Amino acid sequence: MSRQRLSDVLARFLDSRAPVLFIIGSLALALLGNALYALVLLMFGEQPVTLVGIVIGAALIVPFIAWGVRSVSAAIAQRARMRLEVPPAERIAPHPGLVLAVGLRPNGPERAILEWHMQQATLRHCWLIVSQDVQQSAKLKDLRQWLLECNVEHQPLAVTDPWSLSDSYHAATEALQRARVMLRALPVAVDITGGTSVMSAGLALAAREQGAALQYYPARYDAGGHVIPDSATAPLLVAFVAGGKEMP
Repeated sequence: MSRQRLSDVLARFLDSRAPVLFIIGSLALALLGNALYALVLLMFGEQPVTLVGIVIGAALIVPFIAWGVRSVSAAIAQRARMRLEVPPAERIAPHPGLVLAVGLRPNGPERAILEWHMQQATLRHCWLIVSQDVQQSAKLKDLRQWLLECNVEHQPLAVTDPWSLSDSYHAATEALQRARVMLRALPVAVDITGGTSVMSAGLALAAREQGAALQYYPARYDAGGHVIPDSATAPLLVAFVAGGKEMP
């Protein structure tokens, strides 16, 4: 299961653009300072030497605090610059049903995609198109456990060969046909971000044939190939185009 870095968590409480979290962070720092002050007085008493030591210690600590705040602020600014802004008109609306290809990359975009459709408890059912390697992976196990905790019904559909167009096409078609008989899963969207490029093509063909909405998550990746958290504002609605004209 992917976990947030400590710097990412702290950044939320030091970002003045989020007033509530910023106030909570400021209060927490103030309480921590008061607690440390009281602890020092309790241990060494209210002696002049103690008070002088507190003043000197504070003077030495302040530069480190300033450096930390500056580093976090720089990280926030860098993240804002790297974030891909998907215009509202190009975003796909949250859907009750989702067909999602899951890749082998440990920190892939699958969770961000699912969270988008979970807005206002919209997502109710999800079909996970996976290769046999992914089917046996800890990543899929963690993802399925998380979906259970989020009250999202889901079902993995394995493809024998992730480089077979027909295998991916048939798996996606099966998922879409199952969605048809489940009113709670309609309308359904198909995401082609994860998996192999051939899997993406197979899912796209199935979506076109079955009349399902198609989407792609335009995330940014770090040097290790991991998705940068919240690097895109939303999944992108994909339109089929032929001869320079959008197809219905």
